[in-house]
Amino acid sequence: MQDTDRTELALEVAAVRWRLPEGDFAVLVGVTDEGEEVTVTGALADVEAGEVIDVRGAFRRHARHGWQFAAEGVRVRAPVGEDALLAYLRAVKHVGDGGARWLLERHGPEVLSIIDADPGARLREVPGIGDKRIGRAVESWREQGGLRALRLFLDSHGVPAAVAARVYRAFGAGSVEQLQADPYALTQLDGIGFATADALAQALGVPLDHPGRLDAGVLHALALAEDDGHCHLPRAELAERARRLLGADAEDRIDGLAASGRLELDDADRVAEARLAEIERRLAARARELARAEPVLSLRDETRPLVGDFVPTDDQWSAVGNALRSRLSILTGGPGVGKTASMRALVELMRANKKSVRLCAPTGKAARRLAELTGADATTIHRLLEYVPGEGFGRDASDPIDGCDMLIVDEASMLSLRLAEPLLDAVGPRTHVLLVGDVDQLAPVGPGRVLDDLIASGAVPVTRLTTIFRQAARSLIVRAAHALNHGEPPPTGPADDGLRDFFLIERASPRAVFDEVISLAAERLPRHYSLDPMADLQVLAPMYRGPVGIDAINAELRARLNADGPPIPGTAFRLHDKVLQTKNNHERLVMNGETGVLVHHDDDRDHVILATDDGRRVSMPVRELDTFKLGFASSVHKAQGSQWPAVVVALSRGHNVMLTRNLVYTGLTRAADLLVLVAEPGTVMTAAHRVEARARYTRLAELVA
Repeated sequence: MQDTDRTELALEVAAVRWRLPEGDFAVLVGVTDEGEEVTVTGALADVEAGEVIDVRGAFRRHARHGWQFAAEGVRVRAPVGEDALLAYLRAVKHVGDGGARWLLERHGPEVLSIIDADPGARLREVPGIGDKRIGRAVESWREQGGLRALRLFLDSHGVPAAVAARVYRAFGAGSVEQLQADPYALTQLDGIGFATADALAQALGVPLDHPGRLDAGVLHALALAEDDGHCHLPRAELAERARRLLGADAEDRIDGLAASGRLELDDADRVAEARLAEIERRLAARARELARAEPVLSLRDETRPLVGDFVPTDDQWSAVGNALRSRLSILTGGPGVGKTASMRALVELMRANKKSVRLCAPTGKAARRLAELTGADATTIHRLLEYVPGEGFGRDASDPIDGCDMLIVDEASMLSLRLAEPLLDAVGPRTHVLLVGDVDQLAPVGPGRVLDDLIASGAVPVTRLTTIFRQAARSLIVRAAHALNHGEPPPTGPADDGLRDFFLIERASPRAVFDEVISLAAERLPRHYSLDPMADLQVLAPMYRGPVGIDAINAELRARLNADGPPIPGTAFRLHDKVLQTKNNHERLVMNGETGVLVHHDDDRDHVILATDDGRRVSMPVRELDTFKLGFASSVHKAQGSQWPAVVVALSRGHNVMLTRNLVYTGLTRAADLLVLVAEPGTVMTAAHRVEARARYTRLAELVA
């Protein structure tokens, strides 16, 4: 660069080299007024080729890619030049390059305001846009105009315009008006913190000591605590968290928010969001009611099998007995101890007595695996409760789950308050419930630790299985998981019969770990074991950022496995990408943590088809890909409740803050047939010796007891 001291550049964007499929990061190529080409990196994911931008930042030399301008702020100018106007028009659905040039030639430099006056009439004139396409073209025009207005509004108030796309997706055409009325609504969006909302509020003139600002800070501090799994906070801790967030004392506002009913403050000075506190109270009351209720099941024959393919142990039959004698009971234990066999024995006993059984799990993958292992139909909890998007659960106390004498809930360690409460609420008066789960796995994503707390209450009958069955003990995966769970190094030698389904590979540096993971996942394991790298194999890592992070692994695996996939316009994805859902999409029945491959793109209808792991073909609008990430690699948290034939787990010293026994144990148990753990020396035992701080602020155990 001729002048590396420059901190501001005006650029016309020549090309978008790369966008992070999730988040705001992008790499652009821009041309300065002097005609010099510059590579720009930063939160630029909303910027398109042809636009003119003003960027603030500094030049830096990248070890591999040379000089780059690292943008810290960006302002997108309104399109005025021919290239900028063409780029803007070209981005409108069904207009394309030819239509953009036709519009500019017909209407000249005022083309945008002319179309704004009557987009339906003006766009219908474009060759190739007929009755079938005009609706989507007008919708696309209005979306683009709304986004442009939002960008200008945010930029004029000192808020990074890079957040505009996420804000517009959340709030729609009324985004500007909503943010003018309540700038702190920004805190509702993932990845946009209080600081960004507060900056907008300050620009709009909200005083630092305004009660609305202080209230927003207190509520946001409590919402962040819920993200960490807490159901409440001690008052002093909430006040301190809010003070750090606001730079001001907001403790008095806790009382005001409690008086208004938005917070709940108990005699022990514990503060909870009022609706969450009510959910916890209702769940506790229902669990206590079920645990104390008299059994309603009566079987003609409860004889324990003594011969046949499966003869239950005393402990396993105890779990069956608890399920029959108590309307709420728990079965827990690690891999290979016979939880599934116990469930299957209970299912067979109920069927032999002509009683109905229903099985469910929190995720689609877990439900499918449960059905395969037990031989009985299983479904997700949301489908069992007949969830309707925008309306909620169709089953509740007034219309409970029907046709069910025994309800078995697998992967119950994943139950948060917000899922467990409607589930138990929908249990009818003639139904028994058995919760099955491994309490040594990661705590649920969401508030609470329901399975742990129900066990801790002492009010619910619990069966703990600890003996590893001989067949399961052949598996090095099972033995490695149990060893790690006891703080011991995992065994790496093959079993007596030569079974070798677990490998520990140590590499001396983060780069070496990364290279080994890529080589294994993209080439060696698929070739040696005849695996489909998209469907049969999954890479897991603790963190998204860093040299051995999920983002870096995903980018490289996509480059190896789908380098030539055609781009899907309006997204950062390519056709044939493996993707991961990050939110529950109940309408399409594609749930958080599920993976699939994008196999078709219909440009006219603006739809894609996702081939899911369970063999379905799901059609959805392109805009719904907003909730997906690349899925070649994922976090252990997202993988909980799922299994793949082969799993590669990557551990690096850079993951240190996340290296806990519970996380690595959960990652290891995601592999059904083959597990490869690639780690820097010492990281496995660091995790083995560090038990996750499972302490969450909850009241469920004491309320049930």
